[in-house]
Amino acid sequence: MFKGEKRMPRVLVSGYYGFNNAGDEAILKALIEGIRGAQDECEIVVLSQHPRFTAQKHDVKSAMRMNIFRLLWEIKKCDILISGGGSLLQDVTSKRSILYYLAIIYVAKLMGKSVMIYSQGIGPVGRPSNRRFLRKALSKADFINVRDEKSKSELQEMGIENEILVTADAVFGMNRPSLEKGAAVIEKLGIKKERRLVGISMRPWMDNAEISEKFSQLCKGMVAEQDCDILLLPFHFYSDLEIMEMVYRKLDSETRKRVYVLKEYLYVEDYLSLIGNLDMFIGMRLHGLIFSVLMGVPVVGISYDPKIDSFMASIGKKSTTDVLNLNFNDIINEAEKILLNFDMEKELIDSKARELSAEVKNHNVALGRLIKSSGQRWDSIEKAENSGSANRQG
Repeated sequence: MFKGEKRMPRVLVSGYYGFNNAGDEAILKALIEGIRGAQDECEIVVLSQHPRFTAQKHDVKSAMRMNIFRLLWEIKKCDILISGGGSLLQDVTSKRSILYYLAIIYVAKLMGKSVMIYSQGIGPVGRPSNRRFLRKALSKADFINVRDEKSKSELQEMGIENEILVTADAVFGMNRPSLEKGAAVIEKLGIKKERRLVGISMRPWMDNAEISEKFSQLCKGMVAEQDCDILLLPFHFYSDLEIMEMVYRKLDSETRKRVYVLKEYLYVEDYLSLIGNLDMFIGMRLHGLIFSVLMGVPVVGISYDPKIDSFMASIGKKSTTDVLNLNFNDIINEAEKILLNFDMEKELIDSKARELSAEVKNHNVALGRLIKSSGQRWDSIEKAENSGSANRQG
């Protein structure tokens, strides 16, 4: 940087990025848009599993998330660490990932950096040692923002006394894309849109053979009783696609004619555009439900985690069933109610999408303030250090 040149704040983003997970990639896109909307001049570095992909997609700098030396260097060089969004701080799907994310927060505070917990869903955190570490790390955070009231309660139960802002998932900060690209994908799949088109998502969970059997029954029931076509949509692309192909193989020949599987990886805008062409979405994946609400598509939630129940509550609904006691008749009955009152359901979902989008603006305003104050603080530190160095040389 040349003498007299204004120094740009440097923002380091930590999350589950670069793993072909449509939900997390949408969070990252929304987060970057939020940063740039709040602070037009700043340098953004994203920790990613595939840095080249992330850098190209988002026009940011990116570093390998598991390279410990590069990770420490990036923390040292940043002004502010943003941890989030998504469900990073839980120990259900992984016992180790929570330690990774908390360690980054803890080290950043040891180095004197500002830290924002951004649009996160907290928990469940079962291990007592993880709960203690979470309390210790997040108590040092400069700003905590969670996406639902249950996450706030979870933090308070762990003894965190910081002010906690509750808003909504960061994805609701995105604008709805055009439906044209999604319509082109549907045409490419051979779907004629002569009937209602219902999207279904599932994820690997516990016994995949049992889950795939239940979802195959769901597909058969929806086709037979609701006279609709089905599109199976993978969100964590390769792992979800595997179980969807198991479902497809279990269908009878007549049902297969009405069930389609998305086997093409789509990035965020195209995925949203595709979902916007659906009439209804039924799913386990949280961001399948979020994408659908954002695009004004009625939803039926299948719970495998409290985050599904929390999100459904935020739109004034309950999860129809949970995956361990999955009753496809309950889902079909709920789908029938939605289709019989379709215009009213669309209006309700559109209204909820507007409310949640308005909430996201609150945490982006807070983000902008923290970036600005962090940049100014490190400017003052550098000026003081440079002044001291000049005095010593004199």
